[in-house]
Amino acid sequence: MAPMRHIFSFYAALLMACAISLASCNKKCDVPDPAPNPFGSWTRTYTGTETYRAQINLNAAGTFEWVMLDTLSTHTNSYSKIQVTGNQLRFYDDPELPVDGLYNWALSGNVFTLTLISDPYEARVSAMAGNWNLKNPADLEKIIGSWQKTVVEQGNSYRVKLILSADRVLKWEMIDPIPGHTNSTVSFAATGNTIVIHNDPDCDGNGYFTFSLNGNSLTCTYLKDKCPPRSQSFSGTWSKIENNFVNQ
Repeated sequence: MAPMRHIFSFYAALLMACAISLASCNKKCDVPDPAPNPFGSWTRTYTGTETYRAQINLNAAGTFEWVMLDTLSTHTNSYSKIQVTGNQLRFYDDPELPVDGLYNWALSGNVFTLTLISDPYEARVSAMAGNWNLKNPADLEKIIGSWQKTVVEQGNSYRVKLILSADRVLKWEMIDPIPGHTNSTVSFAATGNTIVIHNDPDCDGNGYFTFSLNGNSLTCTYLKDKCPPRSQSFSGTWSKIENNFVNQ
C-alpha cells in the first residue's frame, strides 16, 4: 500500500502545481487593457453671459469637430486636425486659427480634461480648456440605421433614403431619381431628442430638428435652419428599412 500512497501524493502535487500555474496565468496572461485615449464624443455646458452646449468629436483618423448643440447664432462650428502624442493634444490646420494649440489631456472615469500648454487664441482656449463629459451613446444608438420616406414634387412621388451611421455621418440618397436633386453626405450630432446637421457643403450653418420615435417610424420636425431645401428634405416621418431592404 505504501507505493500507492506515493503515487497519489505525486499526482496530488502535480494537480496543485497546475492549478497554481493556471491561476497565475489568469492574473498575468490576460490581454492587457488598451491604453486610454481621448478619442470619442464629449459634451460640455458653457455658462456666463450666455448658457449653451457644445460637443467635440476627437476622431482617431486625426480630425476634430466642435459643434454647437443649441440654436444660437453667435457661435459657429470649428473644424481642424489633431495629433495625440502621449498625454498631449495638438490642434492644427485650422482654417481660422493658423497657429497650433497645445494642451495636456487626462481621463478620469467619464470626464475628459484639457489643460492649456500653449495657444495664442483666447477663443480656442476658452472653448477647449476645462472638463468635458462623455457623450451618452444612447442618444445616437436609437436613431442609427436606414430610413425611407416618400416626397412629392410637382405632383410626382419619389422615394428617398436616410442613412444615419454610428460614425456620425448622415446620407440622404434618392431611391427614385428626382429631377434637379443630388445625393448628400453631411455630419450630424444627436443629443436628447434633437438632431444637429452640420458640415454641409450645400448649406450655410447648422440645421436643428427635433425627433421622435414610434415603433419603426422616425419623425423629424424643423426647429431652426437657414437652408429651406435641407429643411424640406429632412423633415417628415421616415420608416425603418429592416436589413437595409428597400420596399419596391
